[in-house]
Amino acid sequence: MSYSYQKGFSWPFALFGLVVIVILGGVFTPFIFSRGRPHNRANAIYNAKVIAGGLSIFRSEYGSYPCDATRKILEERGADNLPPGTSANAYLAQLIVDFVDSEIYFYTPAVEGIRKGDDEMTPGRLLEKGENGFAYIMAEDGESLNFDRGDTPLVIAPIKRAGTHPVLDREAYDGKYVYGTAEGSARMGNIDDDGTALSEGRAHLFEGGRDSLFGNQTPVIKYPLGF
Repeated sequence: MSYSYQKGFSWPFALFGLVVIVILGGVFTPFIFSRGRPHNRANAIYNAKVIAGGLSIFRSEYGSYPCDATRKILEERGADNLPPGTSANAYLAQLIVDFVDSEIYFYTPAVEGIRKGDDEMTPGRLLEKGENGFAYIMAEDGESLNFDRGDTPLVIAPIKRAGTHPVLDREAYDGKYVYGTAEGSARMGNIDDDGTALSEGRAHLFEGGRDSLFGNQTPVIKYPLGF
């Protein structure tokens, strides 16, 4: 390098450049690390809509959403691969028998412990642990909801922890939760700091009483396997 190029270099100039890089890094780093989240949320919304649509068709066919009674019907018709128990996986797997042809629609991106289903549907493999991230909302005593309000929630994500009401993961979808409704649509809501699903005009999404989203029924949350 010639002496003239060496003379043109100055430490103040280099320091200024370093400061600019640090500032720009501070501005753009949050964007870079969060840019996958809108895609994750959009994917979850799409999957919630597919499931809600399947639930709507299922109810038209069997007279109710997946429940203990419809499981018996399906088993009498030859379905021998439904998961045992009363988890969300066990109930939502009933959809795959007739109306939702893949396990991938039960995937909730960015939720710990949840992966895309492998579409292995033999006994013991259909919608097994980790292949469903949606909680399923039922009535009491193993019965399905039967309230005919279009915005009644049927499935909800992202689940963080089980409880009387689900504790939702604020980090997964930038403070939002997604849910599929009785009319076959998907919607979003805000998650409170404590993980509660908020709903406009209500203390929380599952609040009962006057103008409840569930009518006179008490919503019972069935959680995915592993929660």
